[in-house]
Amino acid sequence: MKEFFTTVSRIILNNIDPDLFSESEIQSSLERPQNADHGDIAFPCFVLAKKLKKAPVQIAKELEQKLVSSISSTEDLASCLATGPYLNFKLSPKALCKIVNQVLIEKDSFGNSTIGQSQKILIEYSSPNVAKELHIGHFRNTILGQSLTNIYRSQGYEVISLNHLGDWGAQFGKVAYGYLHYGNEEELKKSPLSYLMSLYIKVSAEAESNPQVEIESKNLSKKIEEKDPELIKLWKRFCELSINGLKLVYERLGVYFDHYIGESFYMDKVDSLIQSLKEKNLLEESDGAQVVFLKEGDPPCLILTREGTSLYATRDLAAAIWRKQEFQFNRCLYVVGSEQKLHLSQVFQVLEKMKYDWSSQLEHIAYGLYRFKDGKFSTRKGRVILAEEVLNEAVDKAKQIIEEKNPQLADKAKVAEIVGVGAVVFNDLSTERAKDVEFDWNRILDFEGDTGPYLQYSYARATSILQSDKVHGYVSKSPKPESTWIHEKATHELIKQIAFLESNLSASVRLNKPSIVANYAIDLAHRFSSFYQQIRILETNASKEDTEQKLGLVSAYRIVLEKTLHLLCMKVPEKM
Repeated sequence: MKEFFTTVSRIILNNIDPDLFSESEIQSSLERPQNADHGDIAFPCFVLAKKLKKAPVQIAKELEQKLVSSISSTEDLASCLATGPYLNFKLSPKALCKIVNQVLIEKDSFGNSTIGQSQKILIEYSSPNVAKELHIGHFRNTILGQSLTNIYRSQGYEVISLNHLGDWGAQFGKVAYGYLHYGNEEELKKSPLSYLMSLYIKVSAEAESNPQVEIESKNLSKKIEEKDPELIKLWKRFCELSINGLKLVYERLGVYFDHYIGESFYMDKVDSLIQSLKEKNLLEESDGAQVVFLKEGDPPCLILTREGTSLYATRDLAAAIWRKQEFQFNRCLYVVGSEQKLHLSQVFQVLEKMKYDWSSQLEHIAYGLYRFKDGKFSTRKGRVILAEEVLNEAVDKAKQIIEEKNPQLADKAKVAEIVGVGAVVFNDLSTERAKDVEFDWNRILDFEGDTGPYLQYSYARATSILQSDKVHGYVSKSPKPESTWIHEKATHELIKQIAFLESNLSASVRLNKPSIVANYAIDLAHRFSSFYQQIRILETNASKEDTEQKLGLVSAYRIVLEKTLHLLCMKVPEKM
């Protein structure tokens, strides 16, 4: 669509005083008409009113008359009509065919951009605690972070994905205590994360009734911090087993990281941070602790406890400084829950007070919580909702639905995995990230609503058309402008939606909202459904040439939908 935006902006610029406006100024104002019947590209004449000293409605009417000859001389535009203060342009059939042809030629790269070229983005997401299973609280930032990583990369950015693991702290003393007192090596090897978490829960319960257990656990934590050789060896093993266990869940979700770097990595960098804060006269004593005072109204940032122990903020500060030195990012995104707003604000303010001009490159990508419609989610742990349990339940429910709808389907287990996981992922990403995600199984797994399964079914339907026995030996071709069905509204709307992929990806990057891409996918599938219902794709008496052109549009739709779902961390089944 960018090509047509350029055409429109140049036509407008050629009919007004070019000294008053730039092409980029005109082009950045172009938008989609709110009413699709008005046209395909709209220009709000408000942006011209001040300099031209005329009412927007008058400007639109005058420009409509001036642009008649310009429109007739271009092959991409069919018409221009003034509607109130807007100029609405319609794409020509030739332009529509050009879009389909572009998709068929470019395939996976369609919608990609080089806008982010030479820009390096570091994205921190997931960040669970080691020796604990991934719970639902980490699900949102894991999926949001990976989807943003995918989308940024599609726009030409160099993305560094980083998992900031919680691999340091008192919990390791409890896990170590449990393993040393009643550890089972076979259980540890069989299911590391689940077993280590069970040890932590068991020891925590014992410590509540037996103070000696708490004391011994703290002593073990202290020995780990003091680098006791045997305990450090055990700690490293727990970390390695935990990461391997996490990767199994990540793989199901289509999540991959460039780096796994735990809090412990930054421990030897804390001393230099403290020294730097002292040299810059930022560190002050408050009730025995060491703090940095921030702007009025914000509590001070706690750097060291009374006992001289570092905290999350201390390690996050050390981490930010090391990351900038190591990766030289242009921006660093922290995909972290809204409840961490104050914490990250304090970290960013301290870095600003330390005169790091790059502190403005740090951004908090906040998100809402999960809300379960039917109350508390049942979990075997009884305390937390595990991500894997949610995925397993989604897959089980998908199996039941597939068994009812298509009992003869081959590879039902594989399809159920794709559909179940995709349903949970899409439910998350289609929700505007600042809002809470409502978890309603009936809606999430609805094959006919605006859901993940609906999109996957639409993809499978397009695949079945392209693989039908009726088109054996046919090839997908770009449609021709003279084909009568190209002029149908359903065709026009589908191709136009395909063309808007790039602008939706651009908006998603600008606002850090994968929900824009998710909603684009739903609109795309709706338009394909209308096309499928209104245009006979495999018409008995149609010529081979005409059928191959229709298959070309179906193929273009399939390519764009698959790409969009991939950006949303979703897989697609060939059949459903």
